Amino acid sequence: MARIVTTTIYCDGCKKKGLGEVPATVELKIADDEYDLCDEHGSRFRAMLREALGDAQNVALSA
Repeated sequence: MARIVTTTIYCDGCKKKGLGEVPATVELKIADDEYDLCDEHGSRFRAMLREALGDAQNVALSA
């Protein structure tokens, strides 16, 4: 009989804040750094990057 192994990845931001094991749904990679984030933390980082760098499509078109 085959086995299925399920692994849950937890949000790095929530773990750092001591909020417990909140499942991660977003993976953020910047060069060699990789972060697993929940929806809330993923949205926050996306907003910060958009503010700092602009919309990804507009940046790509201007390059």
